[in-house]
Amino acid sequence: MTNPFSTTFWASGTIPFQFSEQNENMATLLEKARRHPICQIVGPHGSGKSTLLLEFMKRYGAIGNHVRYLFFNDQNRHLPDDLTFHKHQILLVDGFEQLPIKDRLGLLFRSKRLILTVHRSIWFVPVLYRTQPQFSVFVQLVRQLAPESSEESILRTVYEQSGGNFRSAFFELYDRWEKKNQKE
Repeated sequence: MTNPFSTTFWASGTIPFQFSEQNENMATLLEKARRHPICQIVGPHGSGKSTLLLEFMKRYGAIGNHVRYLFFNDQNRHLPDDLTFHKHQILLVDGFEQLPIKDRLGLLFRSKRLILTVHRSIWFVPVLYRTQPQFSVFVQLVRQLAPESSEESILRTVYEQSGGNFRSAFFELYDRWEKKNQKE
């Protein structure tokens, strides 16, 4: 039996971003991003920043915009050699803080349209959205992946032990599912 908490099912972009606020949705964020050519998605680790950024990529691509997605982490901290700055190109930068300062400044001052993810807000860049993990959203996501999954008290324990980091919580649920199914 396949583990529903495998990253195959919940990695960034595989499930839609879940807004916790009633008045927020992709349409309002797309409009806000249109008004601010350079903006940021801010939030802690595992709170959905990458998932939201990938939603932007899907939406922009569907309406014919030229989009380029750049991902940076501990293993990849350099801008690609083929990076160009077209007037109509939208750059989506995931892991902006991983870049050296000169590359960050280059992106900020050369890009015409830029949405980036950060853990701490950059003071002069408008905030497009702040991701804030909430237990109710976590439960909703878990139920999407595994409707018959653990009781809510177990989910609360996992969520709290992860410090609200959805990614860490899903890894823990993966391990729990594996242990449970090895016994059966």
